[in-house]
Parts: sequence; structure tokens; C-alpha cells
Amino acid sequence: MFVMIRRFVGSSYVLFYIFLLLIGAATLFLKSPLLQTLLIVLSSWSSTIVLIVMFRRIYPQRNLWSFIKSRFSGKISGSALGGVVLLQLLILAGSLWITSAVWDVPVDKQVAFSWLNLLLLFGYNLIQGPLGEELGWRGFVLNELQKKLSPLKSAVVVGLVWGLWHAPLWLMSGYTGYQLLQYVISFLAGILAVSVIITAFYNRSRNLIIPIIIHQLFNFNIAVQTGDVLRKLTLTAVLYLFAAVILVAVNPEMCRQPNNKTPGRISPPGAL
Repeated sequence: MFVMIRRFVGSSYVLFYIFLLLIGAATLFLKSPLLQTLLIVLSSWSSTIVLIVMFRRIYPQRNLWSFIKSRFSGKISGSALGGVVLLQLLILAGSLWITSAVWDVPVDKQVAFSWLNLLLLFGYNLIQGPLGEELGWRGFVLNELQKKLSPLKSAVVVGLVWGLWHAPLWLMSGYTGYQLLQYVISFLAGILAVSVIITAFYNRSRNLIIPIIIHQLFNFNIAVQTGDVLRKLTLTAVLYLFAAVILVAVNPEMCRQPNNKTPGRISPPGAL
């Protein structure tokens, strides 16, 4: 299966880069904002598209639709859902408070308060990464890795692969020199932290709704904050890392190797 994971990852990278080239061509030559937006959304779905195309080779005996349904069939407890939302609201509040205290920026100047803009931003973010990426990275890769590795190791591997998949976006950030280095480190640190948090909560239910919510709120927490992009990305990454460390510390199951008798089931629902 590791061979199929490597092929999946490589194919996801290639398809994503192809989409980026198409986006660049649409921007330079066609000058069509609608086409550009469509290609941006589709690029976010690269891993899901690759999984669908490769599915018969990965799981010859399984049906694609039943596989997708199985990834959303786990029971989600109210405590897990509430914990996911509360954790990220606290991280957002912490970011706003620290920025206000250290850089003397009022909270009302840090957040885009237009309800229409917030709604549009929430919806646009949702149809990109959260809905487009989780079936491949978590529904396939994370599940398969956890049959051989501990949840923590699996989360780190997925986080690195998932983070490096975004590498071309770093060069498109507009930063250079030290600022680019800070951007890359903060980006990767945030992605790794989110991957660990996703794994900790996902293993309670094995329902992809949980990763989708965490992914969505992580993106939304950054997008909703106005001001210096590098500062808010760095601060948000530090707070997510802090939360990830705490989750690992209070959840010993994260470091436990899988039991070969129960492959793919690392921690029972409700254990966190």
C-alpha cells in the first residue's frame, strides 16, 4: 500500500502543478476572472480527483461510492464537535488578544466585520481546501498510514506531504529573503499542527466531517483577520502548535503503535 500512497502523492503534486500552470495561462492570456476562480477551486480538489482516478488500482475490490460513504459514516460525539469548534475559537481569540496587547491594534481593526463578506469568505474557503482535500489526504493517506505507524507519526508524515504540496504557493506569496523563510516555516508549522489536531479528533469518530471543520476553521481564522499577513500567519501557527502539543500530551493514544489485530483502528471512539 505504501507504493500506492507514493503514487497518489506524486500524482496529486503533478495535477496541482498542472492546474497552477493553467491558472497562470488564464490570468495572462485569457484574462477571465471567472475561469481563473474555477481553476483555483479545481486545483484544491487535485488530491480528490487523483483518488477517484486511481481508486480501482488502490482498492480493486471496493466500490468508490461505498468507500466515500464509509468515510462519513462514523458517529460524531457532541463533545468532539464542541471541542473542535471551541479550540479554534480560543485560538482566534488568543491571536486577536496578543495582537492587541503586543502591537496595540484594536480588536475591531483586526477582523473584517461585514457579515456579507464573512459569509462569502466562509463559503469560498469551504469549497476549496476543506471539501476538496480531506478525502485524499485523510480519508486515504492518513487511514492507510495508521495501519503501520502511530497516529502522531502518521499525522506528521501527512502534514509534511500536505504542506510541501503547497510549495508553489510560497513562491507566489510575494515574499523574499528572510520574510519568505519566515513565511515557509510558519506555513509548515501551522500545517503540521493542524494535521496533528485533525488526527487526534478524527480518530474519535473516523468521520471526515471533523477534518473538514478543523481545516475550514483554520483557513477561516487566518482569512478573517486583517492586517499584516506574515504576522497573523506566524502567530496563528504558534498557537496551533501549542494546542497540538497539549493534545498529544493528554492523549497517549497518539504515540501508540497500531495493533496488527485491529488494523487501521488506533483509538476507539471517545478516547482522546
